[in-house]
Amino acid sequence: MKKIFLLASLTILLAAGLAQPAQARALNDQDKMKIECAQFKMYVLGNFFDVSKSAEQQKYVYPASCGAALQGKEVTMPSWFAEELKRMEAFKVVYIQGEGTLSEATLWYRTFANIYAYLDRANAALDPSRPVVLEQLSRGYVGNRINLVANLDRLNKELVRGQQIYNMKDSMGGRARAMLATLEFMNREFYSTVESFTSPAAEKEDKYRKSVMAVVTLANQLWSEFRSEPIPLTKPDAKIYQTTPGEEMFNFLMLVFGALLAGFAVYLLLENKKEELQVAWDNYRERSMAWAEAFNRQFLTIDVRYIVFGTVGVFALLGLFMAVSMGGFLGVFMFLLVTGFGTVVSVRIPPIVLDHLKKSRGRKINSQLMDSLILLSNSLRSGMDIVQGFELVSHDMQPPIADEFGLVIKNYQLGTPFEKALEGLDDRVESRMLSYTIKAIIIQRQVGGNLTVIFSRLVENIREESKLEEKLDAMTAQQKIQALVVGIMPVIMLGVMFMFRPDEMISFYTTPVGIFVLFGCFVWIMIGMALIQKLGEVKV
Repeated sequence: MKKIFLLASLTILLAAGLAQPAQARALNDQDKMKIECAQFKMYVLGNFFDVSKSAEQQKYVYPASCGAALQGKEVTMPSWFAEELKRMEAFKVVYIQGEGTLSEATLWYRTFANIYAYLDRANAALDPSRPVVLEQLSRGYVGNRINLVANLDRLNKELVRGQQIYNMKDSMGGRARAMLATLEFMNREFYSTVESFTSPAAEKEDKYRKSVMAVVTLANQLWSEFRSEPIPLTKPDAKIYQTTPGEEMFNFLMLVFGALLAGFAVYLLLENKKEELQVAWDNYRERSMAWAEAFNRQFLTIDVRYIVFGTVGVFALLGLFMAVSMGGFLGVFMFLLVTGFGTVVSVRIPPIVLDHLKKSRGRKINSQLMDSLILLSNSLRSGMDIVQGFELVSHDMQPPIADEFGLVIKNYQLGTPFEKALEGLDDRVESRMLSYTIKAIIIQRQVGGNLTVIFSRLVENIREESKLEEKLDAMTAQQKIQALVVGIMPVIMLGVMFMFRPDEMISFYTTPVGIFVLFGCFVWIMIGMALIQKLGEVKV
């Protein structure tokens, strides 16, 4: 069916040009000699694959058309091909109805015979004593191309033999791979020859000549590829990649020299920025003290230096890994670049951690605030004042609200006005409802009022707000899960790929390109997670 379809389509293309003058005479005498030489080579190649002829019978002589340098020289079958031909003849490839099962050798024989027929047709059209029948010539070229396409399809197939897959591209010691690539180019020129018959009259002869002579050139290429050394199919000897001790010492010295140069450049930069660096260091110390105090106010004893220098250490390890992977001066530069970036990031980590801790502590206090207000309201109804109520909450409730209320009582007992102690609580805790409670207590102590009623209303507001927050959490759960999936799925896929292809993955992700790709993916994953979470946030 494929042959019929190709024949029908090419015949339609030819229909418009058959009545016009032929371009077969476009080739000259010099072209004729080249065609005849290529014919001889395809004839010899085809005979080499003819198993009915012995190696002793396969002796030929270059004709005069191949030039004075080759004329009269003998051509014999290569010594390596005799055993290969036996294997190719024994290897049955395809079954064709009416012809039986064809071997690989037969397919190659038919391919070269088809090219020979194409060249013979082009050569015969140059004979002035023979009339050129345009329709017959064009149909002959169409048949040549159909046969070449069919043979190429069969030669390019991968065949299963037992538990192994055999590829005919590796035949003839690897020569078939290059020869099949050349045949693919020849297939295009076969089509160009057919197409030239339907070209405009001014272009017919030029296109026809170019396509025929391209086939001649490719035929010579096939001849050279068959007689050349085979493509190596085995891995090269690992010894050729080994370096001598002298080369290794030279590489090490160059690496040390590059590191010293980079270090000296960094030293000069730091020396020029000495005053600015001193000011930055003093600012950092002041901020460190402020951060330490802020952590203490959250009832956390954390040495800020651990956070800062720990972040720098993580980035330094990452930079060291990248430097070892890249090697050379580029690796040293990358180590310094990543470590410097980590230093900049480390200064911004403590306030981020502090903000996260404040919000987390505020959420915990919010969950305890309603019970604390009920306890305060009951204490006021029993005759206690607000200070005694705070002391009762600090004893009966669990941390963190017990710690915060207890700190208010301690500050009050040490002489701090109760209102000031409450303002300190408002500064330490990030909670909107607690802030409303503190403001209500301060206003009541200044202008008077019924705190019991105020606490009851606050409890009701907290209860309603909790219901609304739960509803919002349910409505935004999809966005939160999406953000989680965006962050986890790439990591899972990367892990699966490492499981199935560990060697390829390690070899790629230890290269500079792989490291940059991994880092870029990490950044964009973080951006995607942040955007999706932002879309799901609703402020109440």
